[in-house]
Formats: sequence, structure tokens, C-alpha cells
Amino acid sequence: MNGRILILGSTGILGQPVTRSLVATGYPVRVLVRDGGKAKQLSGGTVEIFEGDALVKGDVRKAMADCRAVHVSLPYWAELTAMQHVVDLAKSAGLERITYISATTAFEENRWFKLIDVKLRTESVLRASGIAHTVFCPTWAMETLRNFVRADRAVVILSKNPPPLHFFAAKDLGRMVAKSYADGRTLGKRLFVHGPESETLPGAIERFVRSCYPGLKIMRLRLWQARLIAKLTGNKALSEVAALIAYFDKVGELGDPTEANALLGAPKTTLNEWFAMQKAGAET
Repeated sequence: MNGRILILGSTGILGQPVTRSLVATGYPVRVLVRDGGKAKQLSGGTVEIFEGDALVKGDVRKAMADCRAVHVSLPYWAELTAMQHVVDLAKSAGLERITYISATTAFEENRWFKLIDVKLRTESVLRASGIAHTVFCPTWAMETLRNFVRADRAVVILSKNPPPLHFFAAKDLGRMVAKSYADGRTLGKRLFVHGPESETLPGAIERFVRSCYPGLKIMRLRLWQARLIAKLTGNKALSEVAALIAYFDKVGELGDPTEANALLGAPKTTLNEWFAMQKAGAET
């Protein structure tokens, strides 16, 4: 595919590496963001920036002008509405392709979990549009490990049955998304993205801290303790993380990455390699 690509969610941990990979591949990239200053700082002036809100149809319409494709990588509370806007405007904009970031456990039997219900509804809107598309279903990004580290401590939440997770580096996902735009075999596919090795979430956090923050205090909380603290303090972020951990405790890690690996090349960055990049301050 040739032409400009619009990215919704370019400043997120999964959106940034997709943006960088598309630019590096040679695609002209436009981003729709609420904070143009932040986007300029992150992109280094390599992308065209439109200030606006992906939840506002008029803003999406303006941003989509002259774009041949749209990549959607937004928080769950915004992605369904934004995707509907993109699909509604696709014909008049002359859109040729959409890529979307779903989740590795996005299966019908897991619709009871709110995030998965939103993912499946968003995928349904995309499929019904008839627009050429590729859906990526990644597991846990290594970059999420940073969320468990504070200035004075790291937090490890211990559940009863933490599943092994094939953590992936976001830069590997970015490479795969960029490569998909040059490969028609990926159209109509749901491609699962898993990293090269498995580790439980508590294990990955502890390894991250030992490698990158030696000496930092680790606070270990039982899942019920994390939920109680979140409730008493009104900490929405902690509440959502606890809910997600409990969800994975129940369903485990799903999806088969074989097809994605064959088409686009498997993610290769290991946890130890990613830790080394964090210590070196390398861009990931």
C-alpha cells in the first residue's frame, strides 16, 4: 500500500513504536492527538500532527483527509467510538485499509470481561465495514512493567494462579504492523503476537526491578489487598490492573502466534534484552 497513514493513539505505549516503524519504513504519517506538543516531542518532528479528539467525528474527518489507511490503537473506552467514526467516514475519505490493536484473549467466551467485550464489538464494526483490514491481537507488552515501578518502590501483585505470559517488546509489534502494510496476505487476518519467552507477571516485575532498579524496595500485595487498597483510596488505575490480573488468572494467555510469525517475522526481543535497553536509555 502507498499513501499517508493516520494513527489514532500515536502517543500510547503501543502507538509510539508503530508510528516510528511506519516512518522508518518510508510511509508519510499523520497523527490525531489532543496534545500536539507531546506528540511533537515524541515524534521528533517526523510526522504531521493534527490536534483534535478521536471521539469527535469532525476531528476524525479532518484528520482522515488524503489518508489511505488508519491505524487504531486507543484505550478501550475510546476505541469503539473512534472505529465507528473511521468506518463511517471511510468511503468519502477514500480509505483503503485499517489496522487495529485488539487482544490475545479476545474470544467470544470472554465477552463477560468489559475490555474484551469492547474489543470484540470494535472488531465487529471493522469486519462489517467491508474495508480491507488486519487485526493484531497482542499479549502483554514489556513496557507495561514500568507501570509497577514508583520512585520509592515497586509493586508486585500476587494472584493465586498467575499464568505464564509471552511478553513482547512494543518495538517488535511496531515492526510487524509496519510490515503488514506491504503484505496483502495479512488482509482479513487476526494475528496473535507473542514474545519469544514466557514468564509470569510477578516474575517479570521482579526480574525488571533486579535488573534496572537494584536495591529498590519491592512491595508484594495479594490480589485481595490490591483490590481493597484501590477501593479505599479510589485508585482507579490500581483497580483496573487488579481486575486485569484476576481476569488473566482465570482465562490464561490465549491465541496462536504461528501465522503472525510466519507472515511478519516473530518478535525476537527477550526480557533480558529489553531490560538492557532500559538501562541504556535506548528507545523502545
